[in-house]
Amino acid sequence: MITAILLAAGLSSRTKKFNKLLLSYKRKKIIQHSVSNILSSKIDYLLVITGRNHNNIKKYIPKKKNIKIIFNKNYKLGMSTSITKGINYLPKNTSYFFITLADMPNIKKNHYNKMIHLIKKNTNIPIVPFYKSQQFNPVLFPMLFATKLKKLKGDTGAKKILTKTKIKKIQFSNNSFLKDFDTLEDFSNHN
Repeated sequence: MITAILLAAGLSSRTKKFNKLLLSYKRKKIIQHSVSNILSSKIDYLLVITGRNHNNIKKYIPKKKNIKIIFNKNYKLGMSTSITKGINYLPKNTSYFFITLADMPNIKKNHYNKMIHLIKKNTNIPIVPFYKSQQFNPVLFPMLFATKLKKLKGDTGAKKILTKTKIKKIQFSNNSFLKDFDTLEDFSNHN
């Protein structure tokens, strides 16, 4: 089973009083794009880790058997708490899991599927997307990395762990998926 941990608990500090996941982009909320792209891929199960505006975000996530929405009460302590929360809720038969960001609505199903396709050849190493020489999200981890990731602290992701381990790089030639939405200007430039 392949599970996605969708991190949707950020503070949206650069969009002033607005939660960026609830802002519109191409006639849908950012969170709707992110969830829809995952559900249309070969990912089997989705864990959505929320924080700020939990109830409002929940309204935009379909009620399905293969989706679980989890509130991270410690979301203000940073991304590591959401990663840990997600890992704690991974279904028992998960063999690989994505850590992916809800504010990147242009990560399409093909992106996830291309990474999943590499699993057979790279059984125990993370699969990491690159554009040119820059590393990006999402990252596909084998289950044996769960314990290491749970040791993360503060507002950090898995980059530190990835620099100290063997990884499988997957090169993408198009960088359109890389756009994340951090400021109100990002939305006005892309609507």
